[in-house]
Amino acid sequence: MILQAEATTTQHDPVPVNCSLPNMLTYAQGDCAISLVMNGIFGFAMLYYTNALGLNPAWTGIAMSLSVAWEAISEPLMGHISDITRSRWGQRHAYMLIGGLLMAACSYLIWDVPQKLLGSQVSMFRYLVAMNLLLRSGLTMFFIPYVALGFEMTNDYQGRSRLQAIRQIFNMAANFAGPAMAWTIFFQNHGKIPATSIAANYLHMGTVFAVATALFVLIAVTSTYRWHKDTRLAIPEFKSGGASAFFLDMKQILLDPFPRWVFVFVFLICVGMVLVSSLQMFVYVDFMKFSADQKTIAQGGTMIAMALGALISMPLARRVDKKGAAMIGGLISILSSVLLILVFSTGLVNPSLHWRAAGINLPMSLILFVAGQAGYWFGNGIMLPLSIAMMADVSEIHRIKTGFSKDGSYSSVYSLAMRLAIALSLVLSGYCLTAIDYKTAMHGMTPTQTPSTIWKLGFTTFLSGAVFATIAIVTINFYPITLRRLQELRTSPTDDLKGCN
Repeated sequence: MILQAEATTTQHDPVPVNCSLPNMLTYAQGDCAISLVMNGIFGFAMLYYTNALGLNPAWTGIAMSLSVAWEAISEPLMGHISDITRSRWGQRHAYMLIGGLLMAACSYLIWDVPQKLLGSQVSMFRYLVAMNLLLRSGLTMFFIPYVALGFEMTNDYQGRSRLQAIRQIFNMAANFAGPAMAWTIFFQNHGKIPATSIAANYLHMGTVFAVATALFVLIAVTSTYRWHKDTRLAIPEFKSGGASAFFLDMKQILLDPFPRWVFVFVFLICVGMVLVSSLQMFVYVDFMKFSADQKTIAQGGTMIAMALGALISMPLARRVDKKGAAMIGGLISILSSVLLILVFSTGLVNPSLHWRAAGINLPMSLILFVAGQAGYWFGNGIMLPLSIAMMADVSEIHRIKTGFSKDGSYSSVYSLAMRLAIALSLVLSGYCLTAIDYKTAMHGMTPTQTPSTIWKLGFTTFLSGAVFATIAIVTINFYPITLRRLQELRTSPTDDLKGCN
């Protein structure tokens, strides 16, 4: 199939084009690869490098955030390159294959620190930076074309919400089967040494995740290849190429008023999510003092809750539109975080509280903690897929106004907002741990935290979720696109759209 470039007078597509549920499912399972790699790193890298290897937490946070900052450069480039690629294999799939396999390989190496580097803070820091840079490069090559492919599979307003919700559900399913179950499979305590202090446990987990990631990448590429478009004869949008075309491309997108608040919204969501995700692992270990099975229950509860949030986001968006649904999700996250503060940070409930009822010893602290934490992630499960669907809408509006598809570039700038948020939150998590005087492993000895540090750890984690969710729903209130607005743009004469805001 040959893609002919669209002129600026191209006809709109007033009739939505959707794809079937089976096609959505085959596409969405590609997110399992991303989930295993990134959630594994977000969930365990801080623990691994601090508790098992003894790297200063501030250094760990900086090392991980540097690689995310690299994505601030590489992702917009990847989006632009993907959009202008002229190939018989299309614009997306070749990059997805190469990048996905690189991502899988580095997801193993990040846990396999050479023995000769251990004991040196500088050497471990450099290795962590190098592996993260390679891993993030592979992730960029896979993720940006993958998201753009999702934009292209359907232009139905509600169909986009459905596709992104299904993708989020697959992400959470992989997160549950992988990082959540890892507590039970790889981190069971035996003896006096905590399992999170043993480096070999992380390597075993990383090996399994890397193999599974490679398989998911191969399945994603082959099962969605039917959507590729031969672009060898496509006419380029810009007369000049190279750096000038890239910067002009980015300028157009950044000056576009429609996605502005989506960028801010997803930035704030991700800062809160990654900060809470990074710190909550320490909460499991030090604040709540969960067993391995209890950690799996707590972690698994967040995955199930976020998947349910994504599922609910579909009918909720149909009822109150995407912006209204996103604001409801934010309110749920805020209330749940406040509940955790009131229950645990005030001392109302002791983390070791048990109730005995009908001869059964109920771990009430675990039940209350899981309920509050699940509520926070349920709200995020509503907000995140809706934000991606919003970005697909504004990418279509750009095509309607100009006649050229920029799905790769729009998805890359959306991802850029996420990566900047992740970089900031990783630095914040490292400095939060340092600020509360969190002790790291020294010479193989398990650190002991003071009661003051443990309380600050819990309070900081719970408060972070509430603060960033609050700011997020304030900003998304300014997002202007609704179903009616998009339909009006689709049916307006092309000349009327020039200068449209």
